[in-house]
Amino acid sequence: MRRFTLILTIILLSIRGIMAQEAAADKEDQQSPDTASVFFFHADQRWPGESALKRTADTLLTGFQFYDPAEGTDLLNAVNGNIGLAYKTLIFNPRRSSGFRFSPYNFDAYILNNANIRYYRSFAPYTNIAYSFGKGKEQLFSVTHSQHLARGLSFGVDLRIINSVGLYNRQKSDNSSLALQGQFVTDNERYAVLANYRNNRFKWRENGGIVYDSVFTTNYEADRKRIATWLSNADNLIKESGFQINQFYYFGRNPRLIENPDAVSDTLLNMIKADTGSQIRTAPPGKLFFNPERTNFFRHTFTYTRNALLYTDANPRSGFYPEIYADSVSTFDSVFFHEFTNELIFEGGVGKARGSGKAVLLRAGIEHAFSTYKNDTIIRRFNRLTPFAYISANTFGIAKAEGKIWFSNGAPFNGEKGIAAMLTLPAFDNSTSWGNLYASLALDALQPEYLYQFHTSNHFRWENSFGQQTILSGKVMYKRKYFQTGFNFYNLDGWVYFNENAHPARADGSITISQLYGLADITLGSIGLQAFAIWQNASKSDILRLPDLAGRATATYSVALFKRALYLQTGLSLMFNTAFYADAYMPALRSYYLQNRVETGNYPYVDGFVNLRVKRARLFLVMKHLNSGLSGYNYIMVPSYPMPDRGLRFGVSWNFFD
Repeated sequence: MRRFTLILTIILLSIRGIMAQEAAADKEDQQSPDTASVFFFHADQRWPGESALKRTADTLLTGFQFYDPAEGTDLLNAVNGNIGLAYKTLIFNPRRSSGFRFSPYNFDAYILNNANIRYYRSFAPYTNIAYSFGKGKEQLFSVTHSQHLARGLSFGVDLRIINSVGLYNRQKSDNSSLALQGQFVTDNERYAVLANYRNNRFKWRENGGIVYDSVFTTNYEADRKRIATWLSNADNLIKESGFQINQFYYFGRNPRLIENPDAVSDTLLNMIKADTGSQIRTAPPGKLFFNPERTNFFRHTFTYTRNALLYTDANPRSGFYPEIYADSVSTFDSVFFHEFTNELIFEGGVGKARGSGKAVLLRAGIEHAFSTYKNDTIIRRFNRLTPFAYISANTFGIAKAEGKIWFSNGAPFNGEKGIAAMLTLPAFDNSTSWGNLYASLALDALQPEYLYQFHTSNHFRWENSFGQQTILSGKVMYKRKYFQTGFNFYNLDGWVYFNENAHPARADGSITISQLYGLADITLGSIGLQAFAIWQNASKSDILRLPDLAGRATATYSVALFKRALYLQTGLSLMFNTAFYADAYMPALRSYYLQNRVETGNYPYVDGFVNLRVKRARLFLVMKHLNSGLSGYNYIMVPSYPMPDRGLRFGVSWNFFD
C-alpha cells in the first residue's frame, strides 16, 4: 500500500508541475519537443546489412510497458518464474553465432555482447536513466550515456542491473552488465576505429522448482515462501567479459561531406546513403561521425572473449540429481573458456542503385580463432580457420539478390559450412506503397554446441561424437506499412537435444518444422493495436516440443492532456499459447530438456497498464498478470516453476540532453 501511495504521489506531482508549463503540440509517434536526435548502430559482425543507423525510441510510449528485456510484442518466452533468470523461447528459430559455442545460452536478452552493443551518435551529450520496481522486491536500473568528445571522437556507456528476490524461496536473480564503447574517425575519413569493452555478471539462486505442483495448482498454500522447493543451497554464477577493436581503412574517392546543422529531425533516418564512395553526412559544423553504411574498405577485427561458469550446491544428496560422480558433500562445477579471434575483411562495390549504396557489392574475409577450454583439471586448446564471402546485386532498384558462403576448418567445429541466398522485391523500402517481398533459402551443416560434445561434472559426464546437424531453411516474408506476415520451413537432419534424463541425444531421421506468422501495428485515431501470432508444427513432437499457437495482442487508448504537456496511453496486453509438454530446466547444466510429466500452456496472461510522457520523462504503471487466480492456478510455463501472481510494477525513464 505504501508503494502504491508513493507511485500515485509521483504521478500527481508530475501532472501538477506540467500544468504550470506550456508545451508544443506533438503526436505520440513523433519526436517530443523536449528531446534531441540520438541515433545508434551495431558494428556488423560478418555480413553486411547488420549496421543500419536507427533512432532511439526515447519518447515513444507504445511498448514502453514491456520493461522485461525478455518480453515484447513478438518476444514470447517461457521463463523460470522470475525476471533475470533463464528462459526458453516458444518460437523455433535456430541461430548460429560465431565464436566458441559452448551451450544454447538461455539468457541472451540480458547480456551485452559484440552483436548488440550500441554505438551512439548524438549531437549533444545524452543521458538516459531508468528505474523500475515491483512485487517480489523486483528492481531494474539502467544508465545510458553518449557524448561527442571532439571532432571525430565519441564515447558511450550502457549499464544494466536486474535484481529480483522473487516470490519463492531461492529464486533470486542478480544480473549486472556494463558496456563501454568508443568511435574515432580521422579528419580525412580514411581511417576509423570502433572499440568496446563489456562485462556481464549473472548470479542466480537455483531452487530446482517446487516439489509438488499440486500445492500451487490447488492454491493449497497461498504463502509462496512456504512451498517446498527441490534445492536449498544451489547457485549459478555466470561471467562473460571481453573487448573488441574494429579498424577500418577506406579507399577510393575521398568522401563528399555535406554540412547541414539544421537537419536534426526525422529526416536523419534516411541519411547516410553511401554511393560511389561518397558519404552524405548531416551534422553540425565541426562534428564528425562514423558512417556505418559506407563501403569500400579493409577491416581488421580483434576480439577477446572470456567466460567463466560456476555451479555450486552444498547439498548434492537432495534427491534432485540423477547421479553423484565425485563429491557427495559439495558440488563445485566450474567451466572456463576464452577465445582470441582475428578477422580480415575486404568490402568493395561498383555502381549505385536505389535501395542500396552499390549496384554490386562484394565482401570476402577470413577469421582465425584460438580457444582454450578448461573443465576442472581438463584443458583443451583449439584452432579454427573460417573463410567466408558475400555478394549482392541490385538491378535498378527492382530486385536485390544476395548470397553467402562460409566454412570452418579446425576443432571443435571442424567441417562446419553454410550457404544462403536471399531475394528482396523491390530493392528499396517500399513499405508505404505496395510493400516488400523477401525470400531466402539456406543450408547449414553444424556441429552441436560443445556442451553436447563433452562435459564432466559432479552430476553429468559424457563425451560424444554426434557429427554434424544439417539445417535446411526456407523463408518467405511480406511487409507493408504496419503489417508483416511470413512462412518458414525447416528440415533438421541429425538434430541434437537433451533427452528426458538431461543427457545429449541425436534424433533419428529428419524433423520438419513449419511456421506461419503475422505481425500488425495499427493505429486508428486514439485506438492502437499491436499483435503477433504464430502457428507452428513439428513432425516429431516427441523430440522438438513447440506450442501449436502462440501470440500476444496489446490494445491501447492514447490521449494528450493539459495542452499536450502530458501524453497518456492506457491499455491491456494478452499473451497466450496452446498446451504442450514444455521442456524442463536443469540448473546444473543451465539448459532445458525433454519431459513428459507436465503439460503447460492454454492459459491467458493479461496485463493492464498506463504509460505517461511528461516532457523528458516517461512513466509506466503495470498490473502484471491481472487475471491471476480468476481461472484457476495452472499458470506454469516451465514445469515446476510457477509464474508470478498478480503484482503492481512502476517505472520511470528520464532523458537529459546537456
